[in-house]
Formats: sequence, C-alpha cells, structure tokens
Amino acid sequence: MDERGDVKMSQKFDELKQKLKNVDKEKAGQLVKDVKQAHDDGDIDENEKKELMSEAKKAAGGLGGLGK
Repeated sequence: MDERGDVKMSQKFDELKQKLKNVDKEKAGQLVKDVKQAHDDGDIDENEKKELMSEAKKAAGGLGGLGK
C-alpha cells in the first residue's frame, strides 16, 4: 500500500477513536457499525478495527454482542 493509503487509514482510525472517547451507550451501536464499515471500505486495517472495537466495548460498559 502506498504512503497516501496509510495516511488515509491513520486519519480514519484517529477520527473513530476520538468519537469513541465521547460515546455513550446509545451511540455505541452506531459506532460499531461505523468501525465495521470503515474496515470494509479499506479505511482502517484489521488491527485498527480490533482496537476500536475493544474501545467501543469499554465505552459502552461492556454491552453484550457489541463486537459481533
């Protein structure tokens, strides 16, 4: 992947991570969908997806089924 693609991934990852810092339980489900979509679109890689999903679970208070 070229440098430009890596920058795009990093920017999306940072954007999603910032959203997770401010998320409440009501928004957690939508952010999980956003993370999955960003991964499907190639905006974040698998490791970034895993980290963001872990953060989403923490932000949502460990709601069951969030990462599925």
